Amino acid sequence: MSLDELNTVATFLTVIVIAASALAAIVQLRHLRAGNQLNGLVTVFGMLQDPSVRELVNFVRHELSDRLKDADFRTSLLELPIDRRKHPELYLCDMYNHIGSFVRSGLIDERTYLQTDWYNVNLYWRLLADVIAITRSNRPHLFENFEYLAARASAWIEQHPEGDYPREERRMLDAIQV
Repeated sequence: MSLDELNTVATFLTVIVIAASALAAIVQLRHLRAGNQLNGLVTVFGMLQDPSVRELVNFVRHELSDRLKDADFRTSLLELPIDRRKHPELYLCDMYNHIGSFVRSGLIDERTYLQTDWYNVNLYWRLLADVIAITRSNRPHLFENFEYLAARASAWIEQHPEGDYPREERRMLDAIQV
């Protein structure tokens, strides 16, 4: 084999090694990204299960609508800064705003997140919509990432009107007689 042929073979083998290394790096980056997204998702769901968050959720679900009937309560949403002691519901807005930012920037996979929490995002957006509308009257961009997340949850609901349980999978409740 001549020196030119040997050089050609070596160059070809080098290209193959570089291509294989690049492919391995891409696979490794995908696994790393999936691991980071899973870690972010676990952190978010852990945060949503925290007892203090449960208190916020209960306030929003059971007390907020009555509080919104009070003109002073509504007016205090326009204060700068808002007294969070009077408005704990804003902490839930903040949480969903942060989650919306993570989803919007791709740090948390939208499909995976909404597959689990679409109902709560939609519910809390509806329960907090009046609060957000009032606060936006003098801060128009407040909670935009929460709104984005709610819009994506709404689209999820439209795309999955019968849920997203795999059609080919047997339903367990069908076998139970009530």
